[in-house]
Amino acid sequence: MLKKIDETKKLGWGVALVGLLIIATPWLLPVCEGLLELVSGKTVPMRCHWTAQAEILLGCLVTVVGLLLAFSMEKETYRKLSLVVLVLGIIVILTPIYFLPTCMSPDMACNLGTKPALILLGGITLLFGLIGSRPEKTSTQE
Repeated sequence: MLKKIDETKKLGWGVALVGLLIIATPWLLPVCEGLLELVSGKTVPMRCHWTAQAEILLGCLVTVVGLLLAFSMEKETYRKLSLVVLVLGIIVILTPIYFLPTCMSPDMACNLGTKPALILLGGITLLFGLIGSRPEKTSTQE
């Protein structure tokens, strides 16, 4: 039983670490820094700026759920939180692709660094969610 608790804590801390990496990604691999000038003359941030802001929020959520996983004691709570991690991983992947896509040009900084990193970190988050939500093996005695 002690070994199982250690494994769940490791998974929770791993999820929290990935969440922190998601938060740090827009600073480690910055998005485009320019402003767009609209026809009206108003300037607005490029759309990858909003992708970065959303990913910071998602990274915070992943970190909090990871910490909850690390300190959860009940199996059912652990499995349900792992499903939340799985869903957050999917959202992290889909945000720079569909929900708040990065810039149109493939040569922009957001498409060369930030977007692939977020997709990779979202995939790792998704894998952690799959690992944590799998049913526990039970030994059957006949």
